[in-house]
Parts: sequence; C-alpha cells; structure tokens
Amino acid sequence: MNIFFSIVDGVVTLFVILDPLGTLPFFLSLTADVNEVQRKMVAKNAVFVALIMLFIFAYTGYFIMDLLGINIYDFEIAGGLLLLVFSIRDALSSEPLRVHAYESNAVEGALKSVAIIPIATPLLAGPGSITTVMLLAETHYGLLVSGTAILVDCAIALVVLHSGTMLNKVIGASGLMILGKVMDIIMAAIAISFLVRGIAGIGL
Repeated sequence: MNIFFSIVDGVVTLFVILDPLGTLPFFLSLTADVNEVQRKMVAKNAVFVALIMLFIFAYTGYFIMDLLGINIYDFEIAGGLLLLVFSIRDALSSEPLRVHAYESNAVEGALKSVAIIPIATPLLAGPGSITTVMLLAETHYGLLVSGTAILVDCAIALVVLHSGTMLNKVIGASGLMILGKVMDIIMAAIAISFLVRGIAGIGL
C-alpha cells in the first residue's frame, strides 16, 4: 500500500506542476489556423518530447547538471528568457507565431517547431516539472514513482490537448484571436516568474 500511495502522490504532484489544463489555451492559440489532424499531431509530438525530457531528467538529471556545471536555477532563467522573447514577439507582431494552413512543406516544419517550443518546453516540461521528477526520483520507490507519474500525467496531457479541437469550435475564430493576445500577456508573466525564481536562486 505504501507503494500505491507514493505513486498516487507522485502523479498528483506532477500533474499540478505539469498543468496541461493551463497549457491548453496556449496550444489552442498556436494551432488556431490548422486542421484537426495537424492539431492532434502537434499535441502528440509535444507530449512525446515532454515525456522524453522528463524521463531523461528523472533518471539522469543530477548527473547531467553536474557534468555541465549547471543547476535548476539556470534552467529557470533560460526557460524564462526563451518564453519571454516568444511572448513579446507574438504580442507585438501583426503576424502571430501560430502555424498557418498553407505552404504544406513549411507547415510540417512549423508544426514540429511549435510542438517543441513553447508547448513541450518550457510549458509542459519546464523548470518546475523537471525539478519535480528529479525530486520524486530521490524519494522512497523513487524511480518507480517518478516513471509512473511521468507516464500517467503525459497520457492525461495528451487527452487534454486532443480536446482542444472541440474547444476550438466552441470559442470560434474571434475568440481565439482574443485568447491569443491574452495568452501572450500571461505567457510573459510566467516567463518573468521563471526569471525571478532563477535569479533569486543563484543569489543575484
């Protein structure tokens, strides 16, 4: 029973940090102009990349950081800067950074790019999620708990993002345009919070 409760606790903890429900509005905004098949492909690629990243850091995170001479605060600063540049560029541009449903050769690359940045990282597999899986791996039954939590929560994230097609129809084109700009502001705020925590963590 101890293993069961440890796994449940790990799944719940990571779910809160992974926050696929919070990622969904960004996902909808970035894929507003593509069809259902393409949107599901973005969701699948994003979740797969996030899953691989989380597994790598859960099992080898401390080794990688020691090898490179970095820490989790460096990740927060880097993720914050990346997200801030992305959100400012999108908010101020008359041509949002969403994927457009034309020029099929370019669309495939754009879909993969958006899936990786910013959806997979830093929104899903961001500094908080990476830290969480590394800490879970250090607890009792750690590798089992961390691995199970990653699998379960990434599966939930995929289901949540797949539901975006239905929500996309409900919100409509105008609603998505408004949502996109609001999400840019929120994304910038998240980026600032990453930067503040990272800077505070390294003692500046």
